[in-house]
Amino acid sequence: MDHYLALVIGVVFAGTGGELFVRGSVGIASWARISPGIIGATVAAFATSSPELTVAINSSLAGKPQISLGDALGGNIVNVALILALALSISGIQSPRDSVKRDFPVALLVPVITGVLLLDGVLSRADGILMLSMFIVWLGMTVIEARRQRSVAEEVLGEHRKWLAILKKIRSFCTKK
Repeated sequence: MDHYLALVIGVVFAGTGGELFVRGSVGIASWARISPGIIGATVAAFATSSPELTVAINSSLAGKPQISLGDALGGNIVNVALILALALSISGIQSPRDSVKRDFPVALLVPVITGVLLLDGVLSRADGILMLSMFIVWLGMTVIEARRQRSVAEEVLGEHRKWLAILKKIRSFCTKK
């Protein structure tokens, strides 16, 4: 098969997959009554990071963990400098202040901490455990925020099961005289 044709087909499939992924993520956020930002920081981030995870595991098993470091650092640069920049050039982004307080410091500190850990020229298992612990703490804070947002949404919107609310309305309509 012609390499150019394969590239075009890949780009079309990636674009279609991206569109479906965005629609699914927005649907999950709406269904769960959680802000799209939290869905983006968790579900979307995990899904789009799965190729990097695959690279990290395979390169480490192959005895070349440097590839995973380059992939992670390069991926961060591309995500911020290219992808976020393109999204912002199309449309500005509004973010709740609590999300900025939670996510922005972590986004700034993790690369700095990685750089500090690299000062000795080695990223060790202990460094990995420290970084994984920081991730778990951040994820826990994100889940707590999502639960808080959901409980606030339920207080404001009432019943969170649409089908149950519809059945209650039908029953109340049928029992009225």
